[in-house]
Formats: sequence, structure tokens, C-alpha cells
Amino acid sequence: MLHYGLRGFRLVLGTSILVVAAASTAFSACAAPAQSGLSLCFPSAGSTVLYPATIELAANSGGTEISHVSVYDGNTRVDDLDSLPANLIDYSITNGPHKITVNAWDANGKLYQAKSNFTVTGFGVGQCAKGSGTVTVCSPSQGSYQPEASVPISASFATGVKSWSMTLDGQTVITSAETGQSASAPILTDAFAAAGSHTLVIHAVDSKGVTSTLTRSFSTFYNLSCGPKSGACRPGIELIHPENAGTENAADVSATSLIQALVTGNPKPTTKMILYVDGVKKEQSAGPGLTADVTATKGTHYYVILAWDTVGKMYETYGNLDVQ
Repeated sequence: MLHYGLRGFRLVLGTSILVVAAASTAFSACAAPAQSGLSLCFPSAGSTVLYPATIELAANSGGTEISHVSVYDGNTRVDDLDSLPANLIDYSITNGPHKITVNAWDANGKLYQAKSNFTVTGFGVGQCAKGSGTVTVCSPSQGSYQPEASVPISASFATGVKSWSMTLDGQTVITSAETGQSASAPILTDAFAAAGSHTLVIHAVDSKGVTSTLTRSFSTFYNLSCGPKSGACRPGIELIHPENAGTENAADVSATSLIQALVTGNPKPTTKMILYVDGVKKEQSAGPGLTADVTATKGTHYYVILAWDTVGKMYETYGNLDVQ
């Protein structure tokens, strides 16, 4: 059920963004194995996790310091770490199935290895492959819902395209001249668009001077976010329980756990809220608050909470759970 203003945009060229954080109370804790070895605690094997993929790692090396860690997605090395335990938040692991291999070496050169396979879903938009037309847009898809704070935009262009420009609701987002690369190279960026209806337009000019235009209409939902300096928050759904849950934080929960959320800062009254776990509807309420006791099997799960107000605008929040 996860749906996939210009205040600014983020342009992604070349390598993807990687964020590494040492294990702390903000993340679920990964326990080292009882015997010598390496644990990949999250996501659990065969599970589906919301983007971005957070990989939780810990090792039992008998007291010898771990000196290097390499993480592979298939045959591609996606990151390196200097120590364990750690949580790797990897934005390069986009939507789709993945086979992860982690190799860790201690100071004596001993190798420890762990493997897992899982699927990523959500807003993990990757590079758009060239299509049959002059312009191909992989995101946003026509009629989709996107997060207002960061609408992912992914497009590709036919070989021979000399220039292109991109507008959102009539305002320029970016042009090919601003990317610093060939106009026929794919573009992966994002933009802010306040909750509501929007139109993305891309104009591309080929070597003969012919202009092709591609249009995508989509909507954005209220996605609670607060300015780190001002403290001012945009409307959205606030998750009360479990604590520390989110797209980058896998909250540790029991087999039966409380999920509690409310709509905050909403300009119009809330008419309905719905909770989905692993794509299955679990609870619905008629007001600005929702409370549910959710039972799930051991391992990784994801939740999506949706809300609507009296003028039909949508609110959404989502995240990952790790059932102990």
C-alpha cells in the first residue's frame, strides 16, 4: 500500500549517498553471536524492508579488534567499515531483491562472513534505464503519491539529446547544463512539493532541434518533518509507539506490540486513519488518532500509516520493525 514548492533539490551523480552510524540507542541493537562469527541481525533473511536499507552488524572475534569490513550487494562492493558493531544506512541499495555478503577481518587477518537476502520497497528509486522514446521517466509515475519533503525524480534520455529542462508546476527544477555531464546521461534528483496535486514537465531537444515533451501528474502527501534549527514542523503523522521507529531505525518490538500514532499540525480535520503491516490492513480509525495491537512473526516487518482530512489531502508515515 506504500505510495510511491520548490524549496530545493538534491542531485545525485555517480555514487549514491552512504551514511554509517555506530550502534546506539537510536537503533535496534545487534547482538554478537555466542560463538566466534559475524551476525547480520537486520534485515532478516527473506524479508521485505522499507528504503533506505539499514544493515545491522556485530561480531564475536574473541576480543581481537575488527580492523576492516566490506559489504557487497551481489558482486558489487557498496561500502567499507572500520569497526563493529555498526549500523549501515545504505541509499545505494534501491528497490528490488538483494543478496548481501559481509566480510570482516580482525587484526590477525582472520575472516568472518555473513550473508542474507532481502527485498527493498518504498521510495528507493534507482537510475532510470533508457526507453524507446526521447525521454523516459521512471519516477514519479503517473497518478502516484509521493512524499512532499523529497519527491524522487528519475529520468533518462535518448542518445543524441543535446539539452533538456525540467519544471515542476511551472518552476524550473534543473536543466542539463546544471548537471555538469552529457545531456543524454540519466538524471536522479529530488524536489520539494507541498502536499497536493503537481505536474512535472521535461522538455528535451535532440540533434535535429526537435523538442519532445513528457508530462507526469502526481500528488504529494503530508510527511511530518521539523527544521533542525528552527524547530518548526510541517503537518504529518507522529508515531508515538514504538519509540525510535522510522525508515532508518528498525525498532525492536515483541511478537505482539502496540502501534500508536496521531495526526499533528493538520490544517483541516482528520476523517480517517489506516494502518498496514507488510501491506495488509490491520486497523482503521475515524479520527486523528490510531491505536492497534499488532501480532507478527519473528523477524523484519514494515508498517505504513495513512490518514486523510476533510479536503481529501493525504498524510503518511512508514517504517521498519524488528520482532524479537
